[in-house]
Amino acid sequence: MRSLQISSAAIAALMLGGCLVSETPILDAKSGKAKPFKDGSYQICDGTEEPNSAECNVFSVTRDASGAYSFAMEGEDPAAMRFRRIGRNAYAVQSAEESSFSYYFGEGDSKRFVLTMMNCKHLPAKVRDGLIAKQDISTEDDDFEVCTVNTLKGLTASAKAYLRGVDAGEDALFMVMTPAPVQ
Repeated sequence: MRSLQISSAAIAALMLGGCLVSETPILDAKSGKAKPFKDGSYQICDGTEEPNSAECNVFSVTRDASGAYSFAMEGEDPAAMRFRRIGRNAYAVQSAEESSFSYYFGEGDSKRFVLTMMNCKHLPAKVRDGLIAKQDISTEDDDFEVCTVNTLKGLTASAKAYLRGVDAGEDALFMVMTPAPVQ
């Protein structure tokens, strides 16, 4: 995963599938310009790590004129992310990967922001089935290992389901972003 470096356990969980992806961006300068946090240095830890752990990484986060954020870590290519507000301190998030896009539910502000990978199989069946029927998302398998986001509605409805409380159980994959410790 190029967008944000996380622990090997989290990467292994990603390989289990279930994520929401697309080959083309759903969010652009018009639909993905929310500003959930200020520019600065942030520490990002996967959800299983304690803050300030050796597994946490520090990123320089900046927002450009189009509303896209750049997450840069020394020695790595920067990750590009866009945010769309779906509720109070709640966001649908698009992360540009190497040749595709992945989608997250984000919640918080500059003091603490939690980024949760949205998992297709964890969406409530009624929501998922409705989005598939209307072609807002699609999948090629019955296990919902990977769902393709086709429309802005498919992305926002999925994120709103997470806002209402999707229970991902042990499969939950999330990262916590806080201001970087001053050194």
